Amino acid sequence: MGSRRSLAWKAAVGLAVVLLALAALQVLNHREVRNALCAVDGMTCTSSAMPVAIDSRGMPAGVPPSLLANPLRLETSTALIRQRCDGQWTVALGARIRVDPLSFGDRGDSDGACIDVFRSSARVSLASLRLRHGLGPAQCVVRLEPTAVDWDDAFVAKLSARVAPETVAACSALLPQSPDPAAAQQLVAQTMDLDVRFGIPYAQRDRLFKPAEAGDASTGGWLRRALSSMDTLLDLRIGLSGGKLSVRFSTSPAQAPAKGSPELTLALGAEGSVLALLPEPLKSTITPTQPLRIRWQLDHDNGRVLVNDQVVERLPAQARPAGPTPLAAAECQGLPATAPPLYFVEAGDRGEAAKPEQTRALFSAVEAANAASGAIVSVFVHGWQHSAASGDSYACDYAKLMSAVDTMEQQAARASGRPARQVIGAYVGWPGRMYPGEIANVTTFWNRLQAADRLGADGALLREVMSGLSQRVAARTSDPRADRRSVFVVTGHSMGGRAVFNAVRDGLSPKVMAPKPDLILLVNPAFSAELYRAIHDQERQCHPIGVPLLSFSSEADGVTRQVYPAGQAVTFDSTAARHASFPEHVYTAANFGEFVTHRLRMEVLRDPPPSPLGEQTVLRGFPRVPEGDADELYSDNPVTVFRQPESGRPARGDVWYRMALTRVGPPPEACPDGASRVVEVDARILPDHGTIFTPAFMEYVVRALNRSVVGTGPAQPGRTTAGRP
Repeated sequence: MGSRRSLAWKAAVGLAVVLLALAALQVLNHREVRNALCAVDGMTCTSSAMPVAIDSRGMPAGVPPSLLANPLRLETSTALIRQRCDGQWTVALGARIRVDPLSFGDRGDSDGACIDVFRSSARVSLASLRLRHGLGPAQCVVRLEPTAVDWDDAFVAKLSARVAPETVAACSALLPQSPDPAAAQQLVAQTMDLDVRFGIPYAQRDRLFKPAEAGDASTGGWLRRALSSMDTLLDLRIGLSGGKLSVRFSTSPAQAPAKGSPELTLALGAEGSVLALLPEPLKSTITPTQPLRIRWQLDHDNGRVLVNDQVVERLPAQARPAGPTPLAAAECQGLPATAPPLYFVEAGDRGEAAKPEQTRALFSAVEAANAASGAIVSVFVHGWQHSAASGDSYACDYAKLMSAVDTMEQQAARASGRPARQVIGAYVGWPGRMYPGEIANVTTFWNRLQAADRLGADGALLREVMSGLSQRVAARTSDPRADRRSVFVVTGHSMGGRAVFNAVRDGLSPKVMAPKPDLILLVNPAFSAELYRAIHDQERQCHPIGVPLLSFSSEADGVTRQVYPAGQAVTFDSTAARHASFPEHVYTAANFGEFVTHRLRMEVLRDPPPSPLGEQTVLRGFPRVPEGDADELYSDNPVTVFRQPESGRPARGDVWYRMALTRVGPPPEACPDGASRVVEVDARILPDHGTIFTPAFMEYVVRALNRSVVGTGPAQPGRTTAGRP
């Protein structure tokens, strides 16, 4: 009897110990989960009497207020013995979190979600999600099927989405620049399946979400950290009405991180009529059975890209000669034999001078011209996919523009009986185009953004050139006549506009006494709105920046309106100590609605409209307006363009088209019109991202230059300024 009592007593004690241990574990588990949930700023938590459940409600501070229509509500079970989201019972530390149905305003809604969190893994069960764009008949609806996301030794997700059949037409209308409605409807995805794998264990998730380090914003931020520390896979399969499209993207870290960057592989496949819808460079490389496969290193360390296992080597660096460089007719067709030579100034990947004697020759030429009859100095900085190499289309187009400026200056000088100023065009080249062929160069987007940042950085070549030219042009003759005045204009396109902006933004203030350019033009510039915020706010506070800064963005620019935001979206880092909002990070300054100040529109008065690749009207120089209408050349709003006869001046009845600049909204209250403008441009003037040397846009730019340099008003006797650019 005694032994039985002893055994019962021991069993009771053992059971009590186990129960106490379980209770202690439950309290610890509950406290840990509660501390994690309730530490989120904006969320409030309550617990039941027994520490096994938590009710949370609120709007997390990291979620944009415009995203969620109602506060989040989470029901959390911390019981050690609990049902998982799939209904099965489990005994484990962690929690099950149920998310109430969500509403994203008029953008979408979800039936909610369920999350299983364990000590070293997590699983998310997402109920169906409906995403909407637009209202009424114009609404595009995409339904995300119920899915699960597992995170154990790797983050793995499989997502499937379907477009609501009745909204296909509305969805096709959202596609940019779809001249063929039938083709646009073929491009609307009927089905989308995405497999994602990030090879980072749940226990090491802090490696992915740790705060960004200084300078990470321009080098990929958390994306670079992720690619450098794990393997990834994204497999997207899209079913279209005309066939199928597949995109497979994978990465692997460098074998020796200190000596290289991650390797990336992209495979692009197409079937059916989708093949005919692809851009020309891709059609010849993709077959129904063989996708296009590209491999490269993120930083292009080895200078090669593999396209379908064929090695594409980086273009060799071959700098132009120093000093005035005439462009031969064989290189630039249609360039007049009398065109002034260009001065090439070239930089390497780090923004350093490729040939320092080029800069010295440019400075010497400006000094000599300024000491004589004066100089019209123009600097052009090209963007992505271009360089200073022989035959680059931008070098030729820029040379033609400088030829037109020179023609106008020569004619104006003869008309006024004064010496002509020397037209000096400087083409700042940098390796924006790294490889022969378009396909290999597509891989350089992020890498070339970094190179553009280095080109415009303190101590780099572009700042040296702009500072040196500003100082030399500022040393003008004491002759008070306006037609003796030297001028300095800077233009940057795309990533070249990014480099120009980086080079000048520290000096954009009247308080900075250093000489500045007379005019800065940025065409389809590729830099984020967050970088422009300070200038926008400064002018709204009635503090002008001290120099005219005009930013132009084509309404049909697919690169800065689609490609750039997509590239920037994956580099957004909300953990940075000081970060801008997501929209300001992903959208370029010239496409950010709050910053747009004007719209430039074309009115065609006589058909047909001008061709973007047509003959340059400005090549005719001074006599491109009717007799007695020379003042028309100094108006940039409106700009009236006339049809050109075979010889002589056009008649007043030869009006062809007109371009007008209209303000978007009123100017800042109690502030004069600022020196900066952000202009959205009609697609008939700038048809896309890269076609910028169009007759219409060049005419507008020349008029803007005329007006900014000599002001408005009729020409006065003894002050003949016609043709001044």
